[in-house]
Amino acid sequence: MPSELLQFPPLYTLVGIYRILTDPLVRTPVLDKIRHASIRGLIVGALYAAGTWRPMGWFVRRFLVGGQRFLGIGLGSRGKVGEAVGESMGGVVHVGMGRLSVPVDLVLYTHMLVLLPQLSSILRFFIYKNLRIARSRAYALTVSSRGKPSEFWSQGYVEEWANPPKPRPGDMVKGSRRSTEARWVSWILWWPTQIVIRHYLLIPLSPNLPLLAPLFTSTLRALTTAEYLHTPYFDIKGMSAEERWRWVEERKWAYRSFGFAASVLESIPILGLFLSITNRIGAAMWAFDLEKRQHLFSHQALQPLPPSQVGFFGSGGVSNTDLNIQAAEEEIERRWSQKPHDDSTSPAIELQGSGLGVSEAGKEKVL
Repeated sequence: MPSELLQFPPLYTLVGIYRILTDPLVRTPVLDKIRHASIRGLIVGALYAAGTWRPMGWFVRRFLVGGQRFLGIGLGSRGKVGEAVGESMGGVVHVGMGRLSVPVDLVLYTHMLVLLPQLSSILRFFIYKNLRIARSRAYALTVSSRGKPSEFWSQGYVEEWANPPKPRPGDMVKGSRRSTEARWVSWILWWPTQIVIRHYLLIPLSPNLPLLAPLFTSTLRALTTAEYLHTPYFDIKGMSAEERWRWVEERKWAYRSFGFAASVLESIPILGLFLSITNRIGAAMWAFDLEKRQHLFSHQALQPLPPSQVGFFGSGGVSNTDLNIQAAEEEIERRWSQKPHDDSTSPAIELQGSGLGVSEAGKEKVL
């Protein structure tokens, strides 16, 4: 349902999950790449969790929840949370109001808050190299599964807006708005900054704050994440820097929403490592639907959209997809599906190295 899905791009993250669960031609070669390393990482993580459970539990109960000072630094609960812990039995407090409140064991809650990221880091250490290959392989296999030759993807940039935005001086060079956003995200995710954030925001143990932190960072990195996931798509289309800027600017809220959903999924400890693979599949499916729409404009089945029709996500509204356009989609699909598609002679995918995106030197070339 490309016409419908383009109206709400975050759904492509769910499409990626669905595809890897239901398509063995994508799932098997992708998961085979990380299966053995994942098993080793999970075993080591389980041994680490078992070996440190009691010492870490003591540290959490005594210093983080109990409020005692560690090396002269107060790490414990503060304010209303600290008062609630002091009045509670065994560190259990009620979060919420009245009948809607639920009991939360702050000791166990804080223990898992500290332990799960550590286990995720252990697993990442074991699968990091193969995970990069699996991500690129997932994107490449998803593109290949669409059964289109490389010419389908390389028609170039086709303008979909009647009045496209124009870049301002510096928008496409170092120091642009997006580069500035990327630097802010890098600063916030820098480990010394994380220590400060965790000390002053997370350690007070308001049960809402650790849940809000991933949403905050995901909001900041949404646009750059989505742009990065579509780097192979931009490369195969041969888009210039100005065309890339205009493409994303026209669809900035589509990219922000998809990037936010993808970033939130990847922020989940342990599971997020595997969801980073499905995000590549979702990005590839989104790229395919966007490219089919590009063909509708290049064949004049759709005309450039005036400002009143571009919609929130930059792709118009569902009303644009009438029966004539659906017939044009079917004709384009039939035309390109009849062309020979043989990866051994005219590959749409070229695997080199262990990364994502042709613009990354020494990494894996996709598309």
